[in-house]
Amino acid sequence: MKKIMFLGALLCLTNSCKKKEPISIEEINSDEIVTITHNEKKIQTGDSVDIHFPKEFKIVMNSDNIIDLSIYYFINKRTLMNITDYEISEKINKKPILSFKSYLSSKKPIDIIIKERNHLISKNEAKELLKKYNINQSLDNLKFGDTIKLIPYNQFRKENNSTINDLKKINDSIFFRVTSNEGKVFTKGEKINW
Repeated sequence: MKKIMFLGALLCLTNSCKKKEPISIEEINSDEIVTITHNEKKIQTGDSVDIHFPKEFKIVMNSDNIIDLSIYYFINKRTLMNITDYEISEKINKKPILSFKSYLSSKKPIDIIIKERNHLISKNEAKELLKKYNINQSLDNLKFGDTIKLIPYNQFRKENNSTINDLKKINDSIFFRVTSNEGKVFTKGEKINW
């Protein structure tokens, strides 16, 4: 019996001594709205529009020593550039986040939304979505700055399997890079769960 108690105590001690990662990341199945906008980059022909899928993450700082947090987003085998290719904003007030400096000392979780701007669908696909959700807006006069709101992302995922399955074909990912005040760098990668 003493051996069992000793082993139990040793196991508890070992688990409590494990070094905790400086940040914890959790991807949330977002209820933010999927939107359609004008094809801002004219990447392909004029017969396409951008569809924006909001990705939501909860970031928890587990260390007081963090002095920098950067996010690297990889979609369709290429690195995206913040601001031009995607936008990070706070979930609660929708305020854009250009730097995490002001969040690093807080013990509160940071709830962020990332809206990527490079998913194109044909105007015909977009028209089908508008029809499916009884949205009476025209794509013909869609111009820069116009936004058509569809439905929450978690609902879109359930009701549009073919679109989501196309997204899942490529291993898209996001990396969170943390630097400590001792100069140590920690990187945590997550596969995007479309």
